[in-house]
Amino acid sequence: MADITQSFSQLLLTYGPGAMLDLPDQAVIVSGLQGWRYGPNMKTVAEDRLIALLRDQLGDKLSPTFSGLRQPPEQDEERRDDRAPGVEVLLFPSWFTVDEDGNSSDGDMASTNMEKRRRLVEFDHLTVTKGGKLSYKNDRGKRREVNPIRFVAACTKGHLQDIGWRYLVHRNGDQACRKPMYWVERGVSSDPSDISVRCTCGSMLTMADLYKPKFLGTCRAESPWLQPQRLHDEECGIDLRLLPRSATNTYFAQTVTVISLTNSDSRVRQTVQEHRPTIDSIRALPNFIDVLRSLPHTKEAFSEFSDADILRALDEEAGDASASTNPRIAEFDILASGARFIGHDGPSSHLFAETMPIAELELDQSWRDFLAGVVKVHRLREVTCLYGFTRLEPPPTAAESELDEIQLAVDGADLARNVEWLPAIEQFGEGIFLHVNPEFLRRWRGLPAVGDRTLVLKEGERLDAERFGRPPSHLGIAYWALHSLSHALMSELSLECGYPLSSLKERVYSSGAGQADRYGLLIYTSTAGGQGTLGGLSGMAHRVGELLTRAMKRLQLCSNDPICAEHSPDGDHDDRHLHGAACHACLLIPETSCEARNTRLDRGLLVPTVVGSRYACVGIP
Repeated sequence: MADITQSFSQLLLTYGPGAMLDLPDQAVIVSGLQGWRYGPNMKTVAEDRLIALLRDQLGDKLSPTFSGLRQPPEQDEERRDDRAPGVEVLLFPSWFTVDEDGNSSDGDMASTNMEKRRRLVEFDHLTVTKGGKLSYKNDRGKRREVNPIRFVAACTKGHLQDIGWRYLVHRNGDQACRKPMYWVERGVSSDPSDISVRCTCGSMLTMADLYKPKFLGTCRAESPWLQPQRLHDEECGIDLRLLPRSATNTYFAQTVTVISLTNSDSRVRQTVQEHRPTIDSIRALPNFIDVLRSLPHTKEAFSEFSDADILRALDEEAGDASASTNPRIAEFDILASGARFIGHDGPSSHLFAETMPIAELELDQSWRDFLAGVVKVHRLREVTCLYGFTRLEPPPTAAESELDEIQLAVDGADLARNVEWLPAIEQFGEGIFLHVNPEFLRRWRGLPAVGDRTLVLKEGERLDAERFGRPPSHLGIAYWALHSLSHALMSELSLECGYPLSSLKERVYSSGAGQADRYGLLIYTSTAGGQGTLGGLSGMAHRVGELLTRAMKRLQLCSNDPICAEHSPDGDHDDRHLHGAACHACLLIPETSCEARNTRLDRGLLVPTVVGSRYACVGIP
C-alpha cells in the first residue's frame, strides 16, 4: 500500500495522537508519541519561552527528563522498511459489518418491511487478503469485504473504547449466547429507531437505546493509542457516551502558540536564538565555538562576532530563561516598545518589525486618539505545540485566561504514558500590530452605559461557564471590544491584502482588572517553510486608518438586523451567551482564524447599530 501522508499542521491540529482516521482500506487510530519514529535527521524546535510555559503549566504530566519540542517525523521517500520515519497507526475499532448480497425478509430475522442486514463480527474472525484488506469468510465459504462499525464509546476525559455489542444486546437475556448478530437497517430514513443490532436468539437493541443516559455503562479508562492501553491501577468511572467516528467532536486538539521574539536588539543574541538547536547539540564540546564556526549553516552567521560576544550572549540567555515570563506579555512588550526597528532583517531572522510614525499614517482624529502605535511586522515566526486533546467537549483556549495569568487546560487526554517531548511546528509569516491607547479605553470604560454593558457580558460568561460545568472566566469588556475590532479588520484586510480570510490569524492582548495596561492586537499570516510570505499583509500597515474606517461602516448594518443587533448574551432563548450583536453575516470568521472559537464578540461595543448603542467606543469618523 502506498504511504499515507499528512502535512505537519494536519498531524498536529486534526490527526494527532488519539485521533480516529479512515484510511483507504482500514479505520485506524493515530498512535501516541511512543509510535512516532524518527530518522537521523530529526529536527527540534527551539522556543525557550514556550518550553518554560509548558513546564510551568503541565507539571507532572511531563517527564522529569522532558527534552523540549520536535517537529513531526518527515517522510523519507527512499525508505520502505518497518523503521522508516513516520507515525504508526493502530486498528480501531475492532467490530466490523460484513457486506452481504441482497435484502433479508425471511427466517428468524423476518420483517414485514424491506430490511438491509449485515453480519456483525469482531476482528478475531477476520483474515487479511493478499492485497492487505480485511475480509470475512461467511457460512457459504465466500469471502466478503468488511467495514468498521460507525460507532464507538467515549468519555469526557478522552478515553475511547469499543461498544460491548454482545453484552448490550443480551443485557436482559443469556450473556453466554454466541450466536450470530446482525446490523439491521430498516427503510432509508437513518432514524435511530430504524437501526438495530439483533441476535439470531431474538435479543436486540436499537440505536435509540444507545443514546439513553447511562445505557452504555461506565468508562474502563482505555486509551487504545497508548502502550499499554490501560494501567493496572487506572480507573475512570465516568458515564460513556455514544460517539460516531466521523463526528466533529471526536477530537479537539489542545495547542498553545507563541510568536518568537528577540530579547534585545543585540544581533549576536538573535543569532544565538536562531541557531539554538545546533548550539545545544555541540555545547558540551570543549571547542564548540570552533565547531560552530566550521559548520556550513552557521559559519557565515557567526563570522562577525568574537568568541567573547558569543559566550556573553549565551550567559545572558541562560539568565533570561531562568526568569521566564508569560510569552504573550513578552510579545506585547517588544511590539509596543516604540523602537523604530525591532529585530533585524535576514534569511534566518525570527522577527523583524518596523514601528510606523503616526504622522505618516494620515489617521482621522478618532483613530489618533484610539491608536498609540502601528507596527509593520515584516517577518515573524510562529511556534505551535500540541500538548493534549479532549473529546465530546472543546477545552478552554489559552486566550480565555487573563493576559497576566495565562492558563493551559491540563485535564485533557495524554499523548504518551511518559511524555519525553512534545510535537510542534514552526511557521513564518508577516503581520500588522496595533497598539491601542490604554488611556482611551480607560475613559471609555468609565462611562455609565459601558459599566451596565459590562454586567450583561459578565452574566453571559457566567451562563456559558455554567452550561459547560466550569468556573466562569471574565476577560473584561475591553477584550470583547478588541476581539470584535480584530474580526472586523481581518474581514476588511482579506479584501485588499491578497490573502483569504481563512489564512489570517489574530492575537488579542487585553489586560484584566488590576494588571498593567497592555492593549493591542496582532493580525498575521504564516505558512510552513523558511521563506515566509510575500508582504501583502504587512504592506497594508500604511492604510490602517482607511481600513479601520471602512470596517466600522460595514458593522453598522448587518443583513440579519434587527435580530442580530437585538441579541443579548444574558438571554435565555438560545445558548449563544458569548455573543452580543454578532453573527455569521457580520463578525464571525473561519474558526481557524480566531483565537477564541468565535466567542466574545459584540459589534455594538464598536459602533451604533440599528437599535442604537450608548456604549460604542469608536463610532464612525
